[in-house]
Amino acid sequence: MDKQFVEEWLNKLKKYWFNKEIDNAVSLFKKTTFYQETPFMEPYTALEEINEEWQHVKNENIQSIEIKPLAIDGYTVIAQWILKQNDINFDGIYEIKFNENMECIYFKSWEMKR
Repeated sequence: MDKQFVEEWLNKLKKYWFNKEIDNAVSLFKKTTFYQETPFMEPYTALEEINEEWQHVKNENIQSIEIKPLAIDGYTVIAQWILKQNDINFDGIYEIKFNENMECIYFKSWEMKR
């Protein structure tokens, strides 16, 4: 896995999230069996649960999103994301794992208000 693939994948995530393209965003996770937006919630293990989680994006007042890779180790990516929504800034880290077919199989996020 190379930096170009990772940046393209993260840019798709950013675009779909910002434009509230829920179906496209969820399609990035069709092979994901562990999806956790915060360590304080139970992880989702089915695409239907991931889709349900993404539905809340429709009502968000998203002002800006930045996502950049920090590290790539084999099929694992660590990325930083910054979100401004409702005049509140959030900062977080993603841990994303891909399989040999370059499909996301694991997604975990940590966040905090800036």
